[in-house]
Amino acid sequence: MNRSAHDLGPDDLVWDHFSRPRFDDVPARIRAAAEAGFAAVGLYLGAWERLRTDARETARIEQALAETGLVIANIEVVRGWASPDRASEACTAQEALAYEMADRFGCRYLQAIGNYTGSVAQAAAGFASLCDRAAEHSLLVGLEWVPSLTNIESAAVADSIVGEADRANGGFCFDAWHLTRSTNDLDDLRRLDGTKIFATQFNDGTISPQHPDYLEDCLTNRVPPGRGEFALEEMIRILDRLGSIAPIGLEVCSQQLWEGPVATAAQLAVAGMRSVLSQARPR
Repeated sequence: MNRSAHDLGPDDLVWDHFSRPRFDDVPARIRAAAEAGFAAVGLYLGAWERLRTDARETARIEQALAETGLVIANIEVVRGWASPDRASEACTAQEALAYEMADRFGCRYLQAIGNYTGSVAQAAAGFASLCDRAAEHSLLVGLEWVPSLTNIESAAVADSIVGEADRANGGFCFDAWHLTRSTNDLDDLRRLDGTKIFATQFNDGTISPQHPDYLEDCLTNRVPPGRGEFALEEMIRILDRLGSIAPIGLEVCSQQLWEGPVATAAQLAVAGMRSVLSQARPR
């Protein structure tokens, strides 16, 4: 019997959606992920919105999942949940797609990002409300801090919102890139409640930006784990000491890898992460 997305843990690898171009072939990426050794993939809401009404394409996705035993674990991404009194219309539409995916594929996790409007307390109320709606579909919700592009710029801001929201299914998404490019302070990670880290996104790169535009750098210059300057091994050790049960996500947004074969991108990500894990978790 195949495992469900809710069975995944820190020994499982998840290939996040933006490790490949936004709208490339989903069944091909599922098969490449399985061959490389991933247990699951993530799927972007925008991609699902385009595919959901195409019966042939949805059948191909379900066939690829059935043949490989992989699951769709992660849903990316909702924003607009943090308006002071209610979610925005755009967020409501995104959530509807997310809950459709969760009910259809048994996904475990929904990713949320800023901006928030109003006070931190109002943002926490909005996040709590999002978590309550997601709980009806058995989803964990991870708040990801994203410097430069949102006003949830650091782990500390995310922690304030998640802590005040105080929902069992509300926690964090930890991305090695955003930690390094926000404060580059591993104590930010050490201060989090490890049981609230629901998703991780590993990648590597240079400490200093290679491009002045954060988004451009973020989507172009990530490299597979072990090929850059990030403190990935210590990040794994911290997560383990904190008791995180999150799967190990790989989000290697690289123009070079996007332009190459899907199998190569999957294999390089797995090989790099396996090497990091072997150093961080010696047997």
